[in-house]
Amino acid sequence: MTKDKWLDLVQMIGNKFGITERFQEKLDDVPGKKDALVFESPMLGKVKLEWIERAKFLRENTTYSRRIGSNVKIEKIYDENEMVSYLKAYKWNEVKQNWSEIEVEKSFSF
Repeated sequence: MTKDKWLDLVQMIGNKFGITERFQEKLDDVPGKKDALVFESPMLGKVKLEWIERAKFLRENTTYSRRIGSNVKIEKIYDENEMVSYLKAYKWNEVKQNWSEIEVEKSFSF
């Protein structure tokens, strides 16, 4: 999903359902950011959509020794210039009081 399609989706949801909450935050483990919104759907109830844009993963560098008791160090390398973006959807679970992930590919068509 591109940023333009995400912004169109946000505008469409705002017009159709109204946005309850919208926030942005940085990702902890990877360079990038997350833009999320929460809205009330008549069929699904409370829904949260997250558009995540993060740096492209290139490779892992592993440093180790064959000696007994030595440590292993794994360094993940990301491309800061090339970004990958994707959409995640969550539904509020009233019983467990937490967000359950919805498989977007099986549930929605854009």
